[in-house]
Amino acid sequence: MFNKWIFWFGGAVLISAMVSLFFVNRASEDPVLAKKIVEQAKSGATEIPLSALTDFDWDRALVYGPYTTVDVIEDSLNVEFKGSINGLDIREDMFLLVFAKGGHAIKTAELSRAAGDYSEQDGMLTPEKDLLMIKR
Repeated sequence: MFNKWIFWFGGAVLISAMVSLFFVNRASEDPVLAKKIVEQAKSGATEIPLSALTDFDWDRALVYGPYTTVDVIEDSLNVEFKGSINGLDIREDMFLLVFAKGGHAIKTAELSRAAGDYSEQDGMLTPEKDLLMIKR
């Protein structure tokens, strides 16, 4: 009886560890943030300060255009990227804004290209230098 209990407990611990490895430090999608950015872009904004729209801690961000791969994101942000790029590597109708903190990507926002093309003002975005540029 005791051996059975240890077997089930050990199995539960192992499964929990595997699940947590998958979800720990995973970049989550933020559709609410994406909607706010796209709405401002569609209304004619050419610069959007991101710090006013974000309710989470981040220390750097970059926006990626069509056909960008996970390798490019990891190399340019110097992070381990776990999360979805929503087909960015094969699509041309979207940009992906990726926020990082420390060595991990923490949030992404899928930005529709219908509102314009997105870029950083002077390279890497930070909470202090946070202007996302929109060009039509």
